[in-house]
Amino acid sequence: MTSILKALTIGLTLSLGAVFAVQWSAGRVAIEAMMEDYVAADLRQDAEELSTALAVNTGGESVVGISHFDPVYLQPGSGHYFQITADDVDTIRSPSLGNFNIEIGATAPGRTETSRRAGPDRQQLLVSAIGVERNARQFTIAVAADMLPIRERIDAFLVRYTLLTLTMFAVLLALQVWIVRRALAPLRRAQADVARLEHGEITQLGDSVPSEVLPLIRNVNHLLAVLGERLRRSRESLGNLSHALKTPLTLLTQMSDHESIRADPALHTQIQEQLRALGGSIDRELRRARVADQSSSPAVDLLAEIDLLVLTMRKLHYERDLDIATTISPAARFRGDREDLIELAGNLLDNACKWASRQVGVSIGVDATDGFLLTIEDDGPGCADQDLERIAERGVRLDEARAGHGLGLAIVRDIVSSYGGELSLGRSSRLGGMLVSVSIPTVGGLGWRAPDQEKLPLAS
Repeated sequence: MTSILKALTIGLTLSLGAVFAVQWSAGRVAIEAMMEDYVAADLRQDAEELSTALAVNTGGESVVGISHFDPVYLQPGSGHYFQITADDVDTIRSPSLGNFNIEIGATAPGRTETSRRAGPDRQQLLVSAIGVERNARQFTIAVAADMLPIRERIDAFLVRYTLLTLTMFAVLLALQVWIVRRALAPLRRAQADVARLEHGEITQLGDSVPSEVLPLIRNVNHLLAVLGERLRRSRESLGNLSHALKTPLTLLTQMSDHESIRADPALHTQIQEQLRALGGSIDRELRRARVADQSSSPAVDLLAEIDLLVLTMRKLHYERDLDIATTISPAARFRGDREDLIELAGNLLDNACKWASRQVGVSIGVDATDGFLLTIEDDGPGCADQDLERIAERGVRLDEARAGHGLGLAIVRDIVSSYGGELSLGRSSRLGGMLVSVSIPTVGGLGWRAPDQEKLPLAS
């Protein structure tokens, strides 16, 4: 779709171009007509003077009783001529005309005619002719002037006039574009508000927009409020349902430990597995209910939260005096639940601190898709390639001698899965130990998308 600015600019350019073209054409026609009228009036005055001086002597010969001619009528080819024709037979010409005959017909007495004729040396003559009668004879007195020099001056003036017109056109066009941009500035602010809305900085679009757009903004804000309320109710309903299932699940867990059940190891194991699966499903649904409202939530303060986690880990492992280095990119954003970030980073960092010999590295940045990227590495023994696929499974521990239940990476995997992210395990090329990377994509400007898979690929 063509932008409003582009459409208005094209429309203004065409309309201003049409206005200036009409104005320039009308100006040229008016100037030429005015000059011709001025020259024709001057020629008629000269013709009237010749008419006053025209007489017919007793011999029937026509004479012009002018003792002093204007010098332009005496110089051959000067561009100013007169010609007097009697009964289309006798002709009196000005010395400037020489033997050239201006092709003009007879003009009735008392009438004045103006026309264009060819002159000597292809001159463009404007001819003003009047008809008079003397002693029963009809005379046509024609006075002519070459219009070429005048047209050259008009053309020179039109060149300057054209340059001025184009300058004014450019100035007006730039002014109109500036006015349009200024008028559309509130729409750009509305666009910025949409980006801020996506990032959770605001909950409603600003209404400082033109009156033509204000109804749309209000409708969008109303829709946002309605959708927010529906999402809140859905989350509450899902949370209530999950919590409601927690109580009977706890009772069932306690009942599964009854002596009559424990007496049958196969049945006891099967019940325990089903209860764990049901508990895991409830936990996932609770997390999804919490995550579903994070698409427009404020970004978590990564620096503060990671620093707090590092401080906690140093206190937990104070006897080992670990060197925990953190690197956080200013561009990194985690637009999810704060508790999820703490649980995610906390489990990974705790695992790294348990296995590290001396150094642990924490890095937070952006991935290739501008999504959230968390990398934690250590200088511990690491993990064999054949074991990488197993350690993220719930309850799997490669070193049974150490305390723990083997749930850390499984919890991390569930959190990453709920955000539609990817968990990668491998060996650190810098520190030599374990390397764990968590990548959470950004879709549509948000650090979250609905999970569409239950298992995540583990890359070595």
